[in-house]
Amino acid sequence: MTHRYSLLVGGTILPALGEPSCSAIAWAEGTVLLIGTDDQIRAISRGDSEVFDLLGSFVVPLGDEDVVTWPPVATLEVGGPANLAILPGDPRRTESSSSPTAILRGGHVVRGRLPSEPERGFS
Repeated sequence: MTHRYSLLVGGTILPALGEPSCSAIAWAEGTVLLIGTDDQIRAISRGDSEVFDLLGSFVVPLGDEDVVTWPPVATLEVGGPANLAILPGDPRRTESSSSPTAILRGGHVVRGRLPSEPERGFS
């Protein structure tokens, strides 16, 4: 069985409070596969991955609600659900209170849109 990978690159991934940030994240079937650098994430692609450029956006984990909070109530971790929000600004800055450009649940956009058009269609 083949699972198509979805890759977000070119942004800032904030997996949890106190965890180091990185620039990319990958998931398949709604489960986080890897969080790391753009090169690390692109390296796991088997050629059929959907690649989305974050265009400098920030990615934070979501809890049970679609409300973005910092510090977050959830974490993004390998093996965990790909429940995340994409923000145009840094949520760690007190003056930044922007609303999400996209909310993803299980790796699927349920509200808003991704910052860039995909290299291939999003499913």
